[in-house]
Amino acid sequence: MTLPEEDRLRTLLSDVDFPCDRAELLRQAAAQGADDGTLGHLGGLPDRTYRDLGAVTSALTEAG
Repeated sequence: MTLPEEDRLRTLLSDVDFPCDRAELLRQAAAQGADDGTLGHLGGLPDRTYRDLGAVTSALTEAG
């Protein structure tokens, strides 16, 4: 499965109040209409606090 592009993530997570946890990333992405693949990638992230979008994309790259 291809990782979501950073521009797409930026759009999906534009309302996230960082720092936040994985559950909040999933809630916001789903509310913005993320596809199943993107939600799957976000759901596979470690359950920790993410300080900003860069931390999310780094974690996705490491996990992917």
